[in-house]
Amino acid sequence: MDKQMNLAHYFRYLWEEPGLMVIIGNSEEIIKGHNAYNAHYKISQTEKNNTEKLNLMFAAAGLVAVSLPERESWGWSLSLPGLTTGLFCAIEPEGMISGRIIETEKDKNTAVVQRQKPGSKMTQSNFSLKNSNPVKAVEQYFEESEQNLVRIAVNQQGDGVLIHALPGGNFERTKSLSDDALISLCIRMSQNDEINKLEEVLLFYECRCTDEMILNMITSLPEKQRKDLWVGQEKLEIECPRCSRKFALHKKQ
Repeated sequence: MDKQMNLAHYFRYLWEEPGLMVIIGNSEEIIKGHNAYNAHYKISQTEKNNTEKLNLMFAAAGLVAVSLPERESWGWSLSLPGLTTGLFCAIEPEGMISGRIIETEKDKNTAVVQRQKPGSKMTQSNFSLKNSNPVKAVEQYFEESEQNLVRIAVNQQGDGVLIHALPGGNFERTKSLSDDALISLCIRMSQNDEINKLEEVLLFYECRCTDEMILNMITSLPEKQRKDLWVGQEKLEIECPRCSRKFALHKKQ
């Protein structure tokens, strides 16, 4: 994609006294990158409420990705309770984020989270969602699938904080704080060098889909399935399952 990259700066800190890992970042540049990507590839925008949920998903999933000292590939698929739409978000080890609104069944209420370290097998977790807030869904994943409590707070300006306790650590200093108060506290401590910066990570919106990747996806199908796709067709329109970008394949290919 021929454009200036929107880079979001995320930071991992150690808060020594209570034994907490603190992740701080702002998702505004990710959202700008998403909007620019959609405009460039003429991907239709969704209604406001769903777009806001997807933006929250980008913010929460970005914080999670940076919380690990070793980068992983993540895939989040949420079927939100009471809705006929859900969310998909993918993050790659180099900081690439992509995502889309997906169609789901109204009463499905499920989450599928896939993780893969470079050179390792992919793992998958499934659980039932308690509500339609994607930030709470990410917290629920850690509580139920990882048995590890985390707290995530995101405000309307895109500022986000994730905290989790290290062995022997605790949330006593933060458990009574509102989300806004927690964000303000963590940002102030980072600015005043009251917590130790461990790493800075750049996140950006982009998808790994290409013409070649889509063509390989089709040509790798069993022969009968390929033939069935082309019955009565001279051109196929394939939509990337990660970002909704459309690709056209002609029969001669």
